[in-house]
Amino acid sequence: MLKKILIILILLILGGVLYVAYTMETQLLAGYDTKSIRIGNVELEVFVADTQEKRTQGLMNVSTLEPDSGMIFIFPESSPRKFWNKNTMLDLDIIWIAEERVVGVSALPSITRSSGQIITMPSPQAIDQVVEVS
Repeated sequence: MLKKILIILILLILGGVLYVAYTMETQLLAGYDTKSIRIGNVELEVFVADTQEKRTQGLMNVSTLEPDSGMIFIFPESSPRKFWNKNTMLDLDIIWIAEERVVGVSALPSITRSSGQIITMPSPQAIDQVVEVS
């Protein structure tokens, strides 16, 4: 009888941990608006990072993205920018945009792929938007 109670207790704890992990993952992007954008021939559904807080958080700790989705970072002014892979669980392509024109694309590895080393990627010039896709 004690064994059954212990098994039930372990299953309840495991279920609770899985629920909390799922809730945390889905809540990471809950406060972001979304919009459709087109880059070349590709239509993307992106989360909009248009405040300093949202731009700072970005896709950190996000472990999955739907196909043809990502995040657009909208800055109030054009300036040289740097993006890093701190707490980034996904390999990302960074699309640098200046005045609605793609001016470069960079590959940013996940923190796991970079063996825990934080990598910083500079923009090729002053930009006012960045799109990250996995």
